[in-house]
Amino acid sequence: MTEKQIELIMAKISENISGNIKPVEYLMTVLSIGKESAYRRMRGEIPFTFDEIAELSLKLGFSVDEVIGKNMEERIFFDLQVNSSARADESFLCMMEEYYKYLEIITSSPNVEVLASLNRVSLVMYIEFDSLFKLHYYNWIHQTSNVSLNHLFSDTVIPYNIMELRKNFITKKKNLDNLNCIIDREIFLTTVREIQYYYNRKLITEEEALILKEELISLLKKIEIMMQRGTNDYGSVCNFYLSLLDVETNTNCSISDNNIASLYWLYPVNVIAVYNQEICYMQKKWVESLKKFSVLITLSNEILQAEFITKQKEFIEDITSELYHY
Repeated sequence: MTEKQIELIMAKISENISGNIKPVEYLMTVLSIGKESAYRRMRGEIPFTFDEIAELSLKLGFSVDEVIGKNMEERIFFDLQVNSSARADESFLCMMEEYYKYLEIITSSPNVEVLASLNRVSLVMYIEFDSLFKLHYYNWIHQTSNVSLNHLFSDTVIPYNIMELRKNFITKKKNLDNLNCIIDREIFLTTVREIQYYYNRKLITEEEALILKEELISLLKKIEIMMQRGTNDYGSVCNFYLSLLDVETNTNCSISDNNIASLYWLYPVNVIAVYNQEICYMQKKWVESLKKFSVLITLSNEILQAEFITKQKEFIEDITSELYHY
């Protein structure tokens, strides 16, 4: 890291913290490091890591690119947690922690607006449902580890530290507000087909499939009530737009007085985080443009809303049907 980059970081800190807080104390608190480590970073003896720069950029509202010094027209920087040598449970926890960090930011920021595009049911939507959360973890270990192809759903045990983080997620989720979601017409289908796949291979029993079915129906009912009320169980504003075109992937863009960030999902949990302001505003513009091809079904368009709910129920009812191969 160059001397100029360190000067830029320290300048950003000085510009944005209260006069009664010393920069070294701020670094110690935000980065959870000791006084000597903070001083050594300030003197350039130890470089700031990318994660540390990203954390400071979130707290202080500047772009990582401003510090790294790259040409914004040519490239941007994104944050993706990668550890290919980790066990499936470790990588799952790591991804959950990254997502939770983002959730903490947007639930504590003033005047936040969250724009999401969803082509499948997201983790935040079903995290309160035991079997659906277990299915998510089960699918993760099948896709990211060398677990046996015949590994049973019933043999899967979610580690304690993941379950504890899940509890924190559920608590933090209550603070989400001003959420605008553009959803695919077949948003439940991917999850249903995953269950069908494992059920057809006899990795999920009929009893387990029916429990998953009940939870999906309960989740769909919660979504239906939110569409009818315009708020969730905690009184937070939620708007759903039904896309008339296919939604390609799950994305999330949050904008507030202090921070801006975008998330792009590669897999159901593994997420790319982007903090570049220009790119985030491009993402915001793109998600908002999807509204042109969508219809608001919250507190309006009752017929279309009912048709959407009915279609999702039909997907769920087929959960124990044979999975056809094409």
